[in-house]
Amino acid sequence: MVDSLRESALCLNGAEAIPLAERADHIGADMGAEVGTTEMSALALDMRRLDVDAKQDLVAQLLHDCECDGLLVLHPANFRWLTAGANPVGLYGRDEAPALFYNATQRWLLASATDSPRYFAEDLDGLGYQLKEWHWSTSREQMLADLVFGRKVAADQPFRDCKHVGMFFAAERRKLSSYEVDRLTELGKTVAHAVEAAARNFAWGDTEEEIAGQLAHRLLRHGAEPVALQINGDGRGRTFRRRGYQPEPVTHWCNLQATARQHGLHATAARTVYHGAPDDSWRPDFEFVLRLRLMHLAVSRPGELVSTTIDAGRALLRPTPHEHEWRAAPPACLTGREPSEGVFLPGTQDHWTPGWAVVWQDRIGATAVVDTYLLTEGGWKLLTPAYEWPLRRAASVERVFELPDVLLRTD
Repeated sequence: MVDSLRESALCLNGAEAIPLAERADHIGADMGAEVGTTEMSALALDMRRLDVDAKQDLVAQLLHDCECDGLLVLHPANFRWLTAGANPVGLYGRDEAPALFYNATQRWLLASATDSPRYFAEDLDGLGYQLKEWHWSTSREQMLADLVFGRKVAADQPFRDCKHVGMFFAAERRKLSSYEVDRLTELGKTVAHAVEAAARNFAWGDTEEEIAGQLAHRLLRHGAEPVALQINGDGRGRTFRRRGYQPEPVTHWCNLQATARQHGLHATAARTVYHGAPDDSWRPDFEFVLRLRLMHLAVSRPGELVSTTIDAGRALLRPTPHEHEWRAAPPACLTGREPSEGVFLPGTQDHWTPGWAVVWQDRIGATAVVDTYLLTEGGWKLLTPAYEWPLRRAASVERVFELPDVLLRTD
């Protein structure tokens, strides 16, 4: 293992920058221009219906295994998962949130009469859902209680006498379906493009809040909802690993990070931009972050223990001034229907599994390299690829990875 780490680090030292001219615009490239909008919409609905039907089969098996007649779904992430991306809109309290109910062969939306027309107009039409609704002036709690009364019902959250099956959803949501992979691939490109465009175009002297606003605008105009934005200007990310943005100007350099939601899925990416050439006190940290990313990707293979990756990161850091950086924040988290589906603790017995989407968030001091990847049988696929951005091509023992470099702006 140590020899592999050394080789990965040495290969990165000789990594080559990739000219922008070599890379074509990938935004929307997966969609054939010859396919009409109507045909694309019909195909998308068909694919989404297949995903919803497949999850109905999983629910049927769950009900059989737990010897229940019905399933009540209350958690928002599970709502998004089962509906293949339906999204509550507006201001919701706990007594207004939509829910789902399943038996082995049928499914229902449980929603306020205020919201149910929109759901079927924009989100659920053609997906096989029936409707049970309550008027806003009556009690959601009572309707749910009446629904489960006298039945053997399972639920994804504690509710009355229902059998709790939350762990089923926590496990099933981890592995993305082919439909979810396609949607997350689209979203990843949108997020990366928005972060890079914001980084290229903000004006030096803008505040972190102003830059966050520009980034949010770029996401929203492409249908992606900002969930979390981090704008770390002039090294302020060194103090807190999870900052938002403050009314402080950015004059020298900045790391922009965004997490956005679309189709009920989440993707995260970050990029670093510098005014002029990085000074010697800062660039080495970024170089080490790239080595750390390369090592993490190289040793995280399908079937291998996740704890092996965590141990390898600590081993790479141990003989350096960054020895204690691993304590500051987890290097990776699963993503999907939640921005973070959970982090891995040292000693975890989880194995890397194809179909997982992972946010790799390698950090040293104020520097960060953050992207969303999909683990496939053949290794890691980058879901937030760079477009008009400098890249480093770096080799591990088995394959070559493209990693985002720092953009040097002279304006």
